[in-house]
Amino acid sequence: MGIFYGMVARGQVVLAEFSTTQANASTIARQILEKMNEEKNDINSSFSHDRYIFHVKRTDGLTVLCMADDASGSK
Repeated sequence: MGIFYGMVARGQVVLAEFSTTQANASTIARQILEKMNEEKNDINSSFSHDRYIFHVKRTDGLTVLCMADDASGSK
């Protein structure tokens, strides 16, 4: 249980990224980021993929995204 991947971005530009796993988290995170940029409002959402949950929070154009295992829940 825990957080395996994290990203901070402004718009489509990734400012920082960290991963503790060999999973394709970066690719999936960038796909989520791309879809999220279609909306301009602040967002607080979670998306599931395989056995992972991606949590996304965007405020004032700054996006923070992390990937955790599904045992961590959606909170």
